[in-house]
Amino acid sequence: MKRCFPGFLLLVCAVQLGAQPSNEFIASVQKNFARWDLNHDGILSSNELDVVVANPQITNEAAAAVAALKRVSRGTKAAAPSLTLANITTLTGQRQPDFALMFSAGLKRISAATNRNLFADGLPKLETIHQGKLGNCFCLAPLGAMVHRDPAQVAAMFVAETNGNYSVRLGKKTVEVPPLTDAEIAMTASNEHAGIWVNLYEKAVGTARNEDKPTGQRVNSPLDVIARGGSSGTMLAYLTGNDVVRFSFKFAKAPASVTNDLAAKLAELRGKLAAATQEKRLMTCGTVKPTTPGLTPNHAYAVLDYDTDNDAVRLWNPHGQSFRPKGAPGLDSGYATTNGIFQIPLPHFVQQFNSMAFEQVIKPPGKKS
Repeated sequence: MKRCFPGFLLLVCAVQLGAQPSNEFIASVQKNFARWDLNHDGILSSNELDVVVANPQITNEAAAAVAALKRVSRGTKAAAPSLTLANITTLTGQRQPDFALMFSAGLKRISAATNRNLFADGLPKLETIHQGKLGNCFCLAPLGAMVHRDPAQVAAMFVAETNGNYSVRLGKKTVEVPPLTDAEIAMTASNEHAGIWVNLYEKAVGTARNEDKPTGQRVNSPLDVIARGGSSGTMLAYLTGNDVVRFSFKFAKAPASVTNDLAAKLAELRGKLAAATQEKRLMTCGTVKPTTPGLTPNHAYAVLDYDTDNDAVRLWNPHGQSFRPKGAPGLDSGYATTNGIFQIPLPHFVQQFNSMAFEQVIKPPGKKS
């Protein structure tokens, strides 16, 4: 076995490590390009890729390859390149975009989904969920809050139908979706061998939101709908069927001289958090540009509960990552995180986060609190 040494040999080893997935990706594209190019114009369009992604017969390496192409064709951050075979080959060599990396990540997700049952390990567990590459934290944050509150309620959302499809209940709406394809698994969340219920939820949300659009605004792939981002508060209402109340943290970004308003707003927020925690109402929050290490910018989180004794909020990041601060926990070093879960003091919370959404449950007339 060859060993890597410092200097230029380290670069050689890095190139060698990246060569295999690049070769596998290109080989798969070359093998399948003509079949995927449905109108035979020499270019893989987004619509053609949608057809391939939805095809359950496209599996393993081919599915990972088409998932990588689909991610690039979506072009949410930059204009998508023309996906001719020659251009795909050139771009793969340049690693701009990094098709090989996306191919490897997708293939890893497909390989990890060894159990395609809904719930392979009992009821849903928060600690197994890891957000994929769709940028759909706004969907997963409310789901994580619900899993934390009542995993049995989440499990009850899914029903396996006799035709092989699944019915998924989302608040006041139920949608029926076919089983996930390998390409869809490559693009959605991972769940650590604990079943495909999370992936199915993502597909169901995309399907439901697509159906809600006027006919002329609908897209071919339900995953495209949730890949475009959204509001976790709006999704919280969609998931539960209940209204939400939002609470802005703009007061915490005001000049330090406005101490009276800050104290009053913090007191109001403490009351709302304590009540929601006691009543087991779902909560979400989000960041814009946090400065504390370990926090994700432009990202939605689940608010799990509020610790009144320590005046701290416990949160869940849909990425499900672990993080250890370099130094004493705090604004400058971050907060210890395990499986995406961490606790942050309320005064720090309102500085680093942007706003919250609280589920509102209307009690039937005559029912006591």
